[in-house]
Amino acid sequence: MQDALTIAVQSMHNALARIEGTSLNMANLTTAGYKRSVSVTQSFSDYLGLSGYAGAPTSPFPILLPGIGQVADFKNGGVKLTGNPLDLAISGEGYFEVSTPSGPAYTRKGNFRLDERGRLVTEQGHPLQGGEFVLTTSAPAIDEAGRVTEAGRQVGQIRTIQFSGVQGMVKVDAGLYSQGSAQIAPADGEARVRQGYLENSNVDPTAEMVGLIESMRHFEAAQKIIQGYDDMLEKAIRKLGEL
Repeated sequence: MQDALTIAVQSMHNALARIEGTSLNMANLTTAGYKRSVSVTQSFSDYLGLSGYAGAPTSPFPILLPGIGQVADFKNGGVKLTGNPLDLAISGEGYFEVSTPSGPAYTRKGNFRLDERGRLVTEQGHPLQGGEFVLTTSAPAIDEAGRVTEAGRQVGQIRTIQFSGVQGMVKVDAGLYSQGSAQIAPADGEARVRQGYLENSNVDPTAEMVGLIESMRHFEAAQKIIQGYDDMLEKAIRKLGEL
């Protein structure tokens, strides 16, 4: 029974982790370029092969469930028209490269702005890469290849990077990712920069609500197991007191 109680507690922790992931996704439903968080567990076969298990020696199986982790779903979201000339979206694969104090970072969150020096920067002030170009107007022309022009003169080239193995990218902060174990891939020629557009988040609110309900049901079921165990223990103690 103790094993069942331990599993029920771990199940509640896993359900809470799923609920937290869903809450994060719903909170970023309207965040440009947001990649939803997906709850994952280690495969059961891999988990059983772990060494160093300190469970009961009479049991061939671990008494704890695999824990829940969070990974990003890098599927592209749709794009929406904003009309703001400093809003940029990438149609197809690829990421904008920006410079941060920790090195290059990558994002599909294209709501850029001009800083005091006339550079295109993220909300956090990280400059967009593609040459150190400075703008004199807040309405430059940017074509699908990322060429930036003012008064008919090219002043910069926005750099977009494509990766293979995007699951190896590591989330940094506020829509930024570091390269991690992902590899830079040759451009396929299909990525297009779209001026005046932003990429929506890839969160499906209906799917998230269904997942939230499922997680709540799992939590409640595990809670009932613990309540049942507590009731049984209370009855046992009362019986012993009557002897």
